[in-house]
Amino acid sequence: MLHQINLLFRRFLTDARQLFRFFVIVNLIPCILLVFTEPYSFMGKVILVTFPLGMYLFVFSWLKNIGLMQLILIPQLIFNAFQIVLFYLFGESVIAVDMFLNLATTNVTEASELLNNLWPAIILVCVIYIPTIVIAAIGCKKRVHLTPVFRKKMACTGLIIGLVSYGLTFTATNRNTGSYKLQYDVFPVNIYYNLRFAVKKWQRSMIYPLTSKGFTFQAHKSVKSADREIYVLVVGEASRAVNWSLWGYERETNPLLSQIQGLALYKDAITQANATHKSVPLILSAANAEHFEDIYGQKSIVEAFKEAGFKTIFLSNQTPNRTFTDYFAAEADFHHNIRPASAGGIYTVNNYDDAMLPLVQHYIDSLPDNLFFVLHTYGSHFNYFERYPREFAHFTPDEATEVEVKNRQQLINAYDNSIRYTDYFLHHLIQILDSTNHTTALYYSPDHGEDLLDDDRKRFLHASPHPTYYQLHIPLFLWFSDQYRQEFPERYATALANQTQPVSTIVAFHTMLDMASITTPLLNTGYSLISPDYKARRRMYLTDHDQPIFWYNSGLKKQDKAMIEKNHLDHR
Repeated sequence: MLHQINLLFRRFLTDARQLFRFFVIVNLIPCILLVFTEPYSFMGKVILVTFPLGMYLFVFSWLKNIGLMQLILIPQLIFNAFQIVLFYLFGESVIAVDMFLNLATTNVTEASELLNNLWPAIILVCVIYIPTIVIAAIGCKKRVHLTPVFRKKMACTGLIIGLVSYGLTFTATNRNTGSYKLQYDVFPVNIYYNLRFAVKKWQRSMIYPLTSKGFTFQAHKSVKSADREIYVLVVGEASRAVNWSLWGYERETNPLLSQIQGLALYKDAITQANATHKSVPLILSAANAEHFEDIYGQKSIVEAFKEAGFKTIFLSNQTPNRTFTDYFAAEADFHHNIRPASAGGIYTVNNYDDAMLPLVQHYIDSLPDNLFFVLHTYGSHFNYFERYPREFAHFTPDEATEVEVKNRQQLINAYDNSIRYTDYFLHHLIQILDSTNHTTALYYSPDHGEDLLDDDRKRFLHASPHPTYYQLHIPLFLWFSDQYRQEFPERYATALANQTQPVSTIVAFHTMLDMASITTPLLNTGYSLISPDYKARRRMYLTDHDQPIFWYNSGLKKQDKAMIEKNHLDHR
């Protein structure tokens, strides 16, 4: 039996046509999987297979040495493997622009935490593609050649299939976007388009210091308080509203904040993006989903406060990742990152967010000026049980790190503990501000939410090509000290009146400046939560290709829309 199998394998390795068919089929695997995941019309799904089939028939006919051709196409096999891993992680879509950028901006520690939970998919792609490369190498060494007649026939067939498929794209539809284009919707064309888009975007961000040089907000303080003023903008991480008890969660995850006076809670708030490298800059700048291009030529809210005479402090518990957030942090008069790196880019110091609190106190005590703080926390970033000291393990057991359905309750416990720790951190930060007896106020929102194996899709984490309800709906609140409420009672009253309005993270820049009585041509009080001018508008989400789309049409599924209805989110 073994002898017969060995003979069949030897014949397979020396049969050029068989190898040709094998390589074409192996490369088509992601295309076939996409047929079952993408929201395309029938013709759109057909093209998912026929266009790449034609392309591979044509390309594999270029060289007579079929093994050599597959070796040349090893980069495509890597993309195929990446795509299959993406299926395992998100269950849909292609390798997005954000996926490529995440590779460049994620540190080694975060990457290793994620890879530890992708081992089944990694094993699968190794089983598929390592033997393929070995077979290609054997075929190349043995000089297994295709005949000229066969190559010509396959090239012509592939060209015809490809051209017909391209023509059919005008009859196909992507139900999420209402259109259908090769560069957006057909694998592997779209991954090369996305890679090119990501490289160009990265290059533009690298020259940001030049493109923003000389920019000014023309900011000044319109109302000078007799009292010292301190304003704090806190950017959270991966915190979803559905797990905050202040937002109706059945578990008590906000025992301290629930006792604070002066809060204004915005129950219907969404993020403009579900990836940190986009969502945080959108919070810290005047750019928004509809005008994202502005970010390349403008500076951040830190610069606006500096122009208005504030001393600015940027504190971060996030690893530097060469994004706009790092540029914005460098604009501050004082910048501290409490998560230093060891050799090799592995971050061994696991400082908790409250390590920033002594620094806040230090600058309040040592600087007599009006102050503006930005605190970029690590919040509820996976692995969740590492985001809080063990005394905050209120919900147990909580130490599971493998992302499996059987571990969901432990993952939820750890996540909820991280929210309770955020509650502790924010409560103590507010206590520090309140104890100054000065005019102080605080804005908090996370960059985005998080999936936690919530339904039959088994989605986990964030930054997926299409967001979910859990990634979009975030907790957003303002806090005002007694002194602020006494000095500006109408602003506080307006903030409370706007609590029922639908909002998005577009409000951060405008609300913070309005709080501090800073005026600039870029201030739009129609986006300020403390202004009677605030008006609920159609909320937009920034797509993978940096295009604005109505958030409700951003690829949400029936499970997401059911949660939107359950939690009474406005469709605007």
